[in-house]
Amino acid sequence: MDITPTKYADRTAAPRAAIFLPFAFLLHVMEEWFAGLPAWTVIAPGAEVSPERFLLINTVALLLFTIGTLAAFYYPRMAWFATTFAALLGLNALVHSLATLGLGLYSPGTVTGLLLFLPLSAIVLRASASRFSGPVFAGCILSGFLLHGLAYFLARL
Repeated sequence: MDITPTKYADRTAAPRAAIFLPFAFLLHVMEEWFAGLPAWTVIAPGAEVSPERFLLINTVALLLFTIGTLAAFYYPRMAWFATTFAALLGLNALVHSLATLGLGLYSPGTVTGLLLFLPLSAIVLRASASRFSGPVFAGCILSGFLLHGLAYFLARL
């Protein structure tokens, strides 16, 4: 398997659809906030997430995701970030959907997860698959899953 930069150099920029990832994230956080995710966490498995912690984590995440996504367009070496971010958002959509099904109660964030995150993640991941070697692409997806786990852990400290 050839993973030399010359083979992938012409395809290293982030997929154009990735520019919508931070906007989708902002809309998702708004749905979570206005639909009462911090209060919902009291009845869901795991520890409660305070409104202050929710806002802090998501404000920092939005800033990092926006900067990382922009960097993915301007610096070819950062193109991996858009793929990682797309994987994180796709997993988040699945987590919200499974929580809604499992608890039989709407998990705030499910609507934007299903309507925005899943299709946008699929588009970005599909376009990214041809931009990276197999191991790099798999690493991006794994990194997105690990970052999602880190956010979950930080929310429950």
